[in-house]
Amino acid sequence: MVNSMVERATSDLLIGPDWARNIEICDMLNHDPGQAKDVVKGIKKKLGSKNPKVQLLALTLLETIIKNCGDIVHMHVAERDVLHEMVRIVKKKPDFNVKEKILTLIDTWQEAFGGARARYPQYYVAYQELLRLGAVFPPRSERSAPVLTPPQTQPLSSYPPNIRNSDRQDTAESSAESEFPTLSLTEIQNARGIMDVLSEMLNAIDPGNKEGLRQEVIVDLVEQCRTYKQRVVHLVNSTSDESLLCQGLALNDDLQRVLTRHEAIASGTPSQANKPKPEPAKELLNVDSPLIDTGDSSKQSEGR
Repeated sequence: MVNSMVERATSDLLIGPDWARNIEICDMLNHDPGQAKDVVKGIKKKLGSKNPKVQLLALTLLETIIKNCGDIVHMHVAERDVLHEMVRIVKKKPDFNVKEKILTLIDTWQEAFGGARARYPQYYVAYQELLRLGAVFPPRSERSAPVLTPPQTQPLSSYPPNIRNSDRQDTAESSAESEFPTLSLTEIQNARGIMDVLSEMLNAIDPGNKEGLRQEVIVDLVEQCRTYKQRVVHLVNSTSDESLLCQGLALNDDLQRVLTRHEAIASGTPSQANKPKPEPAKELLNVDSPLIDTGDSSKQSEGR
């Protein structure tokens, strides 16, 4: 089953990422982390394809599970030579888009995971090897937000519609808390993962095509983002934890940005949806551009 899911998510018959399939794989891994080994193994096999489209789809899936499925995936990617395979592909002078995405991923991951002394130094080692090869990494916005949800201590259930009922730590809650249970740091990270997937899916839609918003997975993600926004409001009005408050306020702004973009497309005002924002865009993946939070490369006039 796992192999067939990876196979369908990276099929050369696809014209772009199969987001519904990718999210289904994330959901499966968050419920059953024991499947991570086989998923990572399947992705590594697809990275070795001679078809650039298949390689790009495999990189898209890899980025998605690393961002949303926690430490078990980080470990398998580090320990099963996936990074070595990515470096090997760059050495072979692959398709330009494949090369750029690999460079972007490894550059971002090595920074996100903390460098040479991190729990998984393999990410940093891969980065250093590419530097020795003379690789020129794509520029990244200095203000770009974190692109990884930090390693989780327990599996997350990121995408089911009843997400707001998970991770409750108090068994006896007030009626208000029952409706909007207080967000934990883990759920804030979880919300960001969901928000980033929605943002990328909106980015892939033609701003003039409102029909694209009817996709079941987009409808589900929008509903989850709206629920999280209500919970953030409750958090801001009730928490005395300064760290939670700061992260809640930042999440509220980002959720508002993505939901406003969705409403702009839905109302037929794409110019508003594409209007530059002061916050950096958190784009996850795009088959035709770098996979992670590098911003709009056409607007970047300077490196890091």
